[in-house]
Amino acid sequence: MGFGSLWPLALLVLVPIIILLYILKQEAKQQSFSSTMLWQEVYRNIEATKPWEKLKKNLLMILQILTVLLFILALMGPWLKALGSQASQVVLVLDTSASMDTLYEKGQTRLDAAKEAACSYVDDLPGGAVIHVISSNQQAVLVLSNSKDKTEAKNRIRGLEQTSLSGDLSGSLGLVQSCASQSEDAQVVFFTDTAFDKGDMEASVVSFYNEQVNLSVDTVSYAEKEEVLLVLVQVTNYSDEEQSREINLYGEDAQGEETLLDIASVQIPAGESQAVYLEPDADGPVADMQVLRAELNENDALEGDNTSWCILQETRESRVLLLTNSNLFVEKAFNNLAGIELYRTSDPELAEGQSGTETDGTDTAQNSREAYDLYIFDEIVPDTLPISGSILFINCEHQDLFKNCGKVEGKVLTFVDSDVTSYISGDTFGVNQSYLYEVPNWGRSFLKVGNDSDSAGFYGIYDGRRVAVMGFDLHQTDLGLQAEFPVLISGLADYLLDSGLTEETSYTVGDSIMLHGSTRGSELTLVKPGGSKQTMEASEAAGSYVQLTQTGVYEVSQELEGTLKQQKFFAGFPSALESCVESAQSMMEDSENGVEIQTRAGALEIRNYILILLLLLLVGEWILYIRMQ
Repeated sequence: MGFGSLWPLALLVLVPIIILLYILKQEAKQQSFSSTMLWQEVYRNIEATKPWEKLKKNLLMILQILTVLLFILALMGPWLKALGSQASQVVLVLDTSASMDTLYEKGQTRLDAAKEAACSYVDDLPGGAVIHVISSNQQAVLVLSNSKDKTEAKNRIRGLEQTSLSGDLSGSLGLVQSCASQSEDAQVVFFTDTAFDKGDMEASVVSFYNEQVNLSVDTVSYAEKEEVLLVLVQVTNYSDEEQSREINLYGEDAQGEETLLDIASVQIPAGESQAVYLEPDADGPVADMQVLRAELNENDALEGDNTSWCILQETRESRVLLLTNSNLFVEKAFNNLAGIELYRTSDPELAEGQSGTETDGTDTAQNSREAYDLYIFDEIVPDTLPISGSILFINCEHQDLFKNCGKVEGKVLTFVDSDVTSYISGDTFGVNQSYLYEVPNWGRSFLKVGNDSDSAGFYGIYDGRRVAVMGFDLHQTDLGLQAEFPVLISGLADYLLDSGLTEETSYTVGDSIMLHGSTRGSELTLVKPGGSKQTMEASEAAGSYVQLTQTGVYEVSQELEGTLKQQKFFAGFPSALESCVESAQSMMEDSENGVEIQTRAGALEIRNYILILLLLLLVGEWILYIRMQ
């Protein structure tokens, strides 16, 4: 048997007090009356005036002492070592997801308490027991396999590190089953705070969930209005009571120096979210900031979700060059998009490399050596492609980038669900004639003919630059007259003009992202939160995947043609999944699936049974007292 706490032993002082009360007598009242007292009565009178008497057996006193002892025992939180003490093989699975960083008790986090409990469980195993240790969050990792060394097992358990990743233990079931299948009497024990689906696996679940006060900063966004920066911060209160907090807004400049920009107070009802607006001083340092960071100025049970970021992006007009003989559909569609400066030319040489301003009545292209953000080749492709900028091919062939699979005539084309066809996926239109393309391994189709595997339109990232292809002449289709056309052009423009080294500037810890460097540039450098660096050779710079395992701001950079290209992005805490989890206590004992919820490894809590016995004892004591009256 073990005990959760020993301080209730101080209440044992009540036992001698109860005994003393039964030794002490009520003061005898002296009263005079007419009688001749016999000498033998004198001694009795003397004894009657003493403040105590000889302790006698008293059932009521015994019941009261037993009641006090049971009450003290219940306060000590006793438990019996009942889990698999005779198991010859055990699989211990510890949850290292973000929610396990929540404070538990005595300054420990839930993970600290879980590691301590798992080590105690190992100590109680019989000699020669085979031990497997698994850590799990988004992925399960076999930390120790087939070991009989208890010291090594405890060292591996204590060495588990807290992560900011989301996830529950359901992702570990395959690995657990593989380990447990090595023995018929294997005992599986999960240490977690979160409910999960364990299927029909027989196992014990040790819960470390506890109610705590926790708030999270979910998002930070901004808008610029009349040269004034308006910042919106969303905060959620996961506790059962209304909370009042102050939010600090910081700005980080290009050198990484932080400045406090503004402070706001917020009152958030229990279980609700609140939007807080901040307006930094326009005459202050906000103009030099690249990153905004909002933070709760008071720590709570889970510190990881108290901060969020936002990347301030430079706003400028995108330069687009349209190489065409005549295509008013495309020209008007791009001219109607905000933030775009469109130039048109029919001379392929002006699209080879860079250009500048020269007009001849029809062309509006430039012939200075300035780069464009996007090149649109409508049936005309220059001999040499420009070295930078995104490209949109319309009704073209280019054997180096994609393979032409022939043409179809009189077909209906269907928009496929993709990043560039939001709100129009499933819509159709007719075409007189269209190229079909074999979608390359770097591309994704957005336009198909029926169930054909070939595509009439696709997009993707090739060698660090964004490329999209449409295989038909807009004049040979009714698409230009339909409402779907401007939606498609807007989707393509949003995708093609986002030419950063990453897709987005906002991610969540655990995301695996692609870095879009160029094979023609220098090595790609990724600076992580805390300052550690990761470099990739130029040959790997295009399409390299990186998993974000830390919260905070990252910076990726690469030098191309003498120009250093840099981009910042951040990985936020997965607050939607980890700031408030479903308690593992909800997985109540179920004879059908073998779940046994416990609060201590290898332990069976007996406090409730003691309290029931205590209640019955009090009832019996009361009945005895009534009968003695």
